[in-house]
Amino acid sequence: MTSFQVWLKGYNKTLFALLCILTSCSIAAQEQTTVRLSGPQTEVRAGYFVIEFEHVPAALRPLYLQVSTSNSFDTIVQTVPVMGDFEQVTLTGFESGHYFIRATHEDTVVSETAINVTVSHYPVWQALTLFCIGALLFLLLLITLISGHKKAVNND
Repeated sequence: MTSFQVWLKGYNKTLFALLCILTSCSIAAQEQTTVRLSGPQTEVRAGYFVIEFEHVPAALRPLYLQVSTSNSFDTIVQTVPVMGDFEQVTLTGFESGHYFIRATHEDTVVSETAINVTVSHYPVWQALTLFCIGALLFLLLLITLISGHKKAVNND
């Protein structure tokens, strides 16, 4: 075996090792090109909810959450920038309805799937009833305090 053949054999091993390293780096890079989102599993009774996601690699920053009322994302209701290295974001200000949320980076969808969130607010009559009960209890407290104060002043 000549020295050139020995060098070529060593070169092939080096080339093979380099190819293996590049392939593994490529696979690792492909694995980090998506973000897994999770949200509330039950119907939300308020106008806010929390969206959680696994660690987002620096390559996918800045990350944006797109909110739509259709699964096809024909119309985007809201786009929320995710600033910083957070694992959850609270979205707020939603009316009753069905919403779909996905993650994007530089106009490319990076979430594995869009999540579905249903918002169903409490009825107005229920909120007004609780408000009136609270107002009555507050008035009873005021009347009790004022009458107790008057009795204490009269006894002195």
